Amino acid sequence: MSTLQASARVAERRHIALRRSALALGIAMIFTGLPAHAQEASGQEAPPPAPSELDRVVVTGIRGSVSKAQDIKREADTFVDSVTALDIGALPDRSVTETLSRIPGVTIDRFLSVGDPEHFSAEGGGVQVRGLTQVRSELNGRDSFSASGGRALSFQDVPSELMSGVDVYKNQKADMIEGGLGGTVDLRTFKPFDFEGSKFGMSFSANRGDFADKLKPSGSILYSNRWETSAGDFGILVDVAHSELATRTDGMFVRPFFNTSNSDLNGDEVNESLWLPRGADWRTLEYERERQGAYVALQWRPNDDMELFATAFQSKYDELWYEDAIFVSNDPTQVLLDASQPYELNGNVFVSGRLRSNGDIPMGTDIRASHRESKTSDYSFGLKWNFSDRTEFSTDVQYIKATTKILDSTVALGVNVPYIDVDLGGGRPSIGIDNQFTTNPDNYYWAFTMDHRDDNVAESVAWRADLKHSFDNGFFDSVKFGVRVTDRDATSIDNGYDWQPVIQPWMQWWALPGDQPLPGLNLNSTVNTSLVNLTTFNNFYRGNANAPGSFYAPILATALGFPATYQDIHSAADPYYTCCYAGVYAPRNLSDPQWRNVQGERTYAAYAMVNFAVDDLLLDGNFGVRVVRTENSADGYVVYPDVAYAPYLGAGQSEPITARNSYTDVLPSVNLKWELRENLIMRFAASKAIARPNFSDMQAYQLLTAGTKPGIDPPDDGSQLPITDLDLTGTSTDNPYLEPMKANQFDLSLEWYFDPDSGGMAWVNLFYKDIKDYFRQQTELLPYPGTDGNQYDYLVSRLVNIGTAKIQGAEIGWNQFFDFLPAPFDGFGMSANYTYIDSSTRIPFGSNAVPVDTDGSLFDDLPADGLSKNAYNVALFYEKGPWQVRFAYNWRSEYLLSVGPNGYNGNDNGIAWKLPVYSDSFGQLDGSIFYKFSDNVQIGLEMNNLNSAEQRTIMDQNAAGRRTTSWYVNDRRYAATLRFTF
Repeated sequence: MSTLQASARVAERRHIALRRSALALGIAMIFTGLPAHAQEASGQEAPPPAPSELDRVVVTGIRGSVSKAQDIKREADTFVDSVTALDIGALPDRSVTETLSRIPGVTIDRFLSVGDPEHFSAEGGGVQVRGLTQVRSELNGRDSFSASGGRALSFQDVPSELMSGVDVYKNQKADMIEGGLGGTVDLRTFKPFDFEGSKFGMSFSANRGDFADKLKPSGSILYSNRWETSAGDFGILVDVAHSELATRTDGMFVRPFFNTSNSDLNGDEVNESLWLPRGADWRTLEYERERQGAYVALQWRPNDDMELFATAFQSKYDELWYEDAIFVSNDPTQVLLDASQPYELNGNVFVSGRLRSNGDIPMGTDIRASHRESKTSDYSFGLKWNFSDRTEFSTDVQYIKATTKILDSTVALGVNVPYIDVDLGGGRPSIGIDNQFTTNPDNYYWAFTMDHRDDNVAESVAWRADLKHSFDNGFFDSVKFGVRVTDRDATSIDNGYDWQPVIQPWMQWWALPGDQPLPGLNLNSTVNTSLVNLTTFNNFYRGNANAPGSFYAPILATALGFPATYQDIHSAADPYYTCCYAGVYAPRNLSDPQWRNVQGERTYAAYAMVNFAVDDLLLDGNFGVRVVRTENSADGYVVYPDVAYAPYLGAGQSEPITARNSYTDVLPSVNLKWELRENLIMRFAASKAIARPNFSDMQAYQLLTAGTKPGIDPPDDGSQLPITDLDLTGTSTDNPYLEPMKANQFDLSLEWYFDPDSGGMAWVNLFYKDIKDYFRQQTELLPYPGTDGNQYDYLVSRLVNIGTAKIQGAEIGWNQFFDFLPAPFDGFGMSANYTYIDSSTRIPFGSNAVPVDTDGSLFDDLPADGLSKNAYNVALFYEKGPWQVRFAYNWRSEYLLSVGPNGYNGNDNGIAWKLPVYSDSFGQLDGSIFYKFSDNVQIGLEMNNLNSAEQRTIMDQNAAGRRTTSWYVNDRRYAATLRFTF
């Protein structure tokens, strides 16, 4: 159907709606005895006046952005919510991630990586749609991703200044690209034909975090123009952006509780059974990022029936964070409560007191630095061609290349403190140590180094073609067919976390002399106290928590100086060893094939979709089916054990692995939209959706290990041990034979556009998802060959398709401008939305995704991870004359972060325990105030985290109880902004 035909049909249907409304009004007037002025004297209806250019009013500012998002939602042929470019400019959102959190049903977490409860992120990290992280990302309706091992774009990497809008699709159509089981996020950019003529805009900001106390710049420049020539219309748009940010986060931690019998509280020489924490620790994290973006779009319309376009998009992200931390590294089963000091118990569960151990408490102090550089380049070319008034053809081809390089480097000292004082009775914990002890450098030693490196490259070529044929009348409005082919390759280099000891207490009487103290910090003329500094935690937690104490830690240069600084530290320790460690340190070689994984994926999709309409009922919709074939390949290595007492298992050799997997999915969908009466719309959608596993979860890599069973000592005479004395395990959790998660999903909504010309609307949306083939780890015995020709079973925990989940909920929203109020209050407006989600998961018993407490007890069913039961947004705005003011509050209730993340898993007393860790409820207030000097110049102040929100996490235990385990505080952020538009 041509644009003219489509406009005519819309006008006709609106005319029908007006006739129905007028008829209803006339009947009501007859029954109430009121005059029916709706009819002409002739008895015929007056036709609606034809719109003219003089009738059109251009709405800008906050009101314009709300109205534009409302129009997108109303005219969509499935369930869509949007934020327009004006929203991104007017809200205090310095990233696309924060912008997405304003949309109903969309939440973000506030951590640097998904499932990591120990590192807070000011701008937010992972994005969930209706509680699911399986979110597909697109740029202008085409694929987009980062080379981070996943399938989606890292939204925090994308400059929001380049976006014209963000659309979130919550259900599927047959012509949509598969993969958005949670939802699909489409980032839209401007094109030159979006503007009537030339357009030039600039924006400059000075960003400051009040906790980090650093000033950082940002800016963007856009130029667009179009020309009418004898060869047709030409247009070009160029947009560049640069943004920097610096923040600081302070955190405190209370570690998991263990049931111990080490404490004699009443002096009767009988130890009480107590639940005591392993310890407590604290840290300060400094964060800096630099984000750059560039976008070029070309359009050519040689005639009314044809349009060609070409776009180039590039996003660069350079992130550095580093932290000074002190952490417990003790045996949790040896902790005891000092009865000579005041203490408090709740039953037999610790509340406050002095923690000691059987000897001193080993702790570590470190400098950890993580430097990530990411780049995504996207080049697209497309054609739209109207073969006739009824037939449209479109095609495009796209090439994406994404790279990511990461160095995560930790250098740690060791210090054995005599005690830790902990008080959990007053909300935030009070933590104390012997400050005289920790400020004495003679009590420290060089403990370990640990590096982790990633070097990832991903490339993709995609081609699609769509054909649409429209009909003049009847039930069938149009039919649409299409195909899409993709070829994606990913090479991942990951050396794991290479923990290497330098000086450790357990080395005494073996690799170090046992009859003398551990070597201190002054190992030689290079490695000495010049490489450490005293961390004093100035203004710790903004002064709202006690400063736990100062400690020495390595300087930042020792972490960023990898590998030279690592080599210096290990070499300096060589003269102190009595055996085994001298001269053996060497960083892992990334060119070694065992760290490399090569994957490929080919997809072949075809769809058919029918658009239909019943004009008399104001009912329309679509139904169709999409069929997609996926073929995966993965090439990697299995690395065999190398232990002297079991040479029959291997000698550390690597063996290539080749894995191939393929599957076909049939994905039907149906969408209905019914205008029950004028401006009251009911929608329904049903579809089947999939989410393919991340590439990082499908690596063909396995590191096999062998160790002695408990109670069996390794022989020191060169003899062999039988297989019955060994524990054989595999360390990789990846599985190249994973298949997609699948869901049957349904939506039902009612939308009331009570003031469509002024952005007034209210809606309620009910949704349900029935998910199967969840990705969860399960422990299995897998056979691998030995050098003697026999097969040996290794206990391997790897991801499998197992378990189910059900997710249901509702979204409620309301937008309104209060034009009916007297001036100057008629400039006020409000937007609010609320999301409720309920979920349940069923993971079969025996999956090692099942959480286990430190005493071996199990937990009830957990909610789906990343899912908050309640979330809401409230925005209050004022727009009148030159002023634009907006304040927005975003809140979500607690949700499951992870099961057994770092710091919350272990193997003690023969129990492999892993605790569920939740993010506590979190709400943040943001705001912006802008003043327009003219149509071309605007100045403003953007503000984030005005309420200085505290992020907390919760660990769940059975007998010890559920409690807060970490506390974080971050910057209030301000940006003074100047904008020019011509």
